[in-house]
Amino acid sequence: MAVRQLPPIPPTVVAPAVGQRDRSALVLLQLSRYGPLAAAYTVFQSLVGVLPDSLSGDAARYGLAGTAGLSAGALVLLSALLARSRAEQRNTAQPAPATGADRSPGSLAPLLRGTTEALLRSRSTVDDPQQGRLTGWAHFIEESESGQRPTAIGTAYGLHTVLTLGGADGLLETSGLVDTLWRLRLPDGGWAARTGTGVGRPEVTALVLGALSRAGADSAGIADGVAALERMTAPGEDPEGLSRTYVVTAVMRGLLRAMPRSPLLGRLRTELVAGAVPDPEHGGLLCWGHSLRTGTSSHYQSLPSPAHTAHAVLALSRTARVLGEEGRSRHALDQAVAWLVENDRFTPQTEHLRRPAIPPAVGVDHAMISHFTAAWVAKALMSAGPETVRGTPDLAGPLRSRLEQAVAEVYAQQRDGVWEWRNDREAQPLWMTYQGLAVLQAWALNGLGTTR
Repeated sequence: MAVRQLPPIPPTVVAPAVGQRDRSALVLLQLSRYGPLAAAYTVFQSLVGVLPDSLSGDAARYGLAGTAGLSAGALVLLSALLARSRAEQRNTAQPAPATGADRSPGSLAPLLRGTTEALLRSRSTVDDPQQGRLTGWAHFIEESESGQRPTAIGTAYGLHTVLTLGGADGLLETSGLVDTLWRLRLPDGGWAARTGTGVGRPEVTALVLGALSRAGADSAGIADGVAALERMTAPGEDPEGLSRTYVVTAVMRGLLRAMPRSPLLGRLRTELVAGAVPDPEHGGLLCWGHSLRTGTSSHYQSLPSPAHTAHAVLALSRTARVLGEEGRSRHALDQAVAWLVENDRFTPQTEHLRRPAIPPAVGVDHAMISHFTAAWVAKALMSAGPETVRGTPDLAGPLRSRLEQAVAEVYAQQRDGVWEWRNDREAQPLWMTYQGLAVLQAWALNGLGTTR
């Protein structure tokens, strides 16, 4: 992959504290306003007092003093203006600093190197007595560095990251990661989070199938995995999960990679569109919360959410390219893009998904889902923005501004190519590094275009 210069990511500039240059400029400004008058008056008064009375009358004496005063005033004015001009040139050459980290990277190359080094450093290999040799990553990079067992989610996101990096040296051994994901497959044909109860869940299964498909895994195995995914999402199988915006959109994204012609994709698009809600605080524009309006979740009443709206926009936009446009979907998509443009909240979010375990005697199946809001908003606007702008040209400028803000926020949350949850060095989820890297790569290569 050719490494291109990143388009400018505008820093968030704040008014600097009044420093030496600001005080100097203020003095020069006041001098240019009042200095000439003061100088002229002082010279005039001095000369009137010292010129001899022998000059031909008061008129001559006052005239000579006045001329000298005006000359002195003009000289002071010119000197002040020259000094002020030089000061402004120096200030222009030294712009105000940006808040936080430098948000205007010149190239992706150093960041890519940092990500690659972190993946190589943290990759772990464990010999499991039942599943064989597992090579990959746990959920967090720091966990993998300590040698913890690879997980399905960590290794799937690690594989996505490796493919995004596109390394030509083979050090990250894609084939070993693919083998590990197949070995982590559960008896029911799916994959699950490590906090689950050993039952395949649709959002995790879709994530793994998407990564395997992108890596060119065996098509027969992919088809078998998709069949398991379709069983998990059959009506009544997972009512709590399929009432969540995140779960529905995650399944859609996985199907778009693994089997885009699956009839499940069209069904989920219909359910997602039906689950949008109008936001009265933004003119009734459609958006999404963490639960779908038509879902059976007991948690509904969720507030409009930038992260979940971005999930929906991205899924609908990508689905439209495969299945074609559909009237209600296009309307909801355009409204949601406009809603994202009007919102400037990029705060990361976490939701808790609880499902009854199978069998029920086991208890409750828990999943904590964290959302890198800025990354999802950037992906959504890059994916859906161009089509929406064609129909609403006046949205182009505000959309570009909001996208630049989101990309700047994504960049600011990494350190040496590794993203940190809420700027915590002890919380470096691999999924966050993948999402951040994918956003910056898409921005560098496409700007307002399709994201991976």
